[in-house]
Amino acid sequence: MMVTGAISRLLVVALLVPMLLTAAPARAQAPLPATEAPPFHAQLAAWADRLDARAAELEAQPVLPATRIGPGALLKKGAEGERVERLAQRLIELGHLPPDLRTGRFDDAIDAAVRAFQVGLGLKADGKVGGGTRIALDRTPQEAARLMRQSAQAMRAFRETAPESVLIVNLPSQETTLVRGDRLELTMRSIVGRPERETPLLEDRITHIIVNPTWTVPPTVLKKDKLPNLRERGTTGIENAIVYLDGEPVMPETVDWKTVTPGRVRIVQQPGDWNALGRFRFNLTNPHNIYLHGTNEPRLFDRDLRTISSGCVRLQDARGLAELLLAEVGVTPQKIDDLLAKGEPQWIKVRPLPVRFVYWTATVAPDGTIRLHPDVYDLGEERAPTGA
Repeated sequence: MMVTGAISRLLVVALLVPMLLTAAPARAQAPLPATEAPPFHAQLAAWADRLDARAAELEAQPVLPATRIGPGALLKKGAEGERVERLAQRLIELGHLPPDLRTGRFDDAIDAAVRAFQVGLGLKADGKVGGGTRIALDRTPQEAARLMRQSAQAMRAFRETAPESVLIVNLPSQETTLVRGDRLELTMRSIVGRPERETPLLEDRITHIIVNPTWTVPPTVLKKDKLPNLRERGTTGIENAIVYLDGEPVMPETVDWKTVTPGRVRIVQQPGDWNALGRFRFNLTNPHNIYLHGTNEPRLFDRDLRTISSGCVRLQDARGLAELLLAEVGVTPQKIDDLLAKGEPQWIKVRPLPVRFVYWTATVAPDGTIRLHPDVYDLGEERAPTGA
């Protein structure tokens, strides 16, 4: 009974503690109606001022102990060891766990404290200390202030050069935002490149949308992932894909792949709900073969840390973005349905839309809450001042 009462107190207290970090919203969101929302450039200026003001408050606070949990395996109920001890100590420092419940075993009290911490941050409250939760726990107020200062500077620089219509891909928050006519129209969760396959910071533009795209496996993925699959198991592991060897389609199980070099192989997945790009691809013009697209795995958007792609950006609401851009060239939602039903790739030229990839590790939510995001590529001070 004593432990149960302590857990209840932890939940109540934690929900009352104002937090510095929250995750991005779980679903694609429409902004306020254009008549109510201020121009986006004005919002950027207000956000930068808000970040600087909060950073000044944090910089004025005394430096307090901050135990680092550090990177490592996922921590959850039942785990034991030194990292659990550090987790307990960090929860005590943050006021989520009474000192007398310090332990080296991930018990019910630790689980409740972690869940309360996650609820306060808007993270998935699953009681597990993985990527996003661990990064948030390890962050100090001084580090938070630095992220806010950097992002405020980047937003001001972006504001000076950003066009009134632009698609913004913020890599740390793993979000994509559409601004048209200086009004925020749509924002959604995104999936970006994993640290070893970073999504580059680009200035580009969308030129075409492909409905029912095929997916040609990129060279890096082919070399590191798919060719090893062929060599070990005689299959690509990709549903409904055609394998080409020296330009000719082959049955993969009939080929001895051990001596085949990557340059001789091409793998193309056919259009459909199984396709890795989903039903929409947004073509850019960069030489890195980076583009935006949907996905056949929408469950992945439920993660707080979504740095899992090979460099391209997956969009939670690819259909929503496609409808907005295609409407400008007279393609209605019904026409899109007709194109989807054909099941074959359909290329549609759209009005060129600027795309900016930015690196803002601190943002401001519509309700004024400051959200801090992981430094997903460890750029820190190396990041360009413009963030793009």
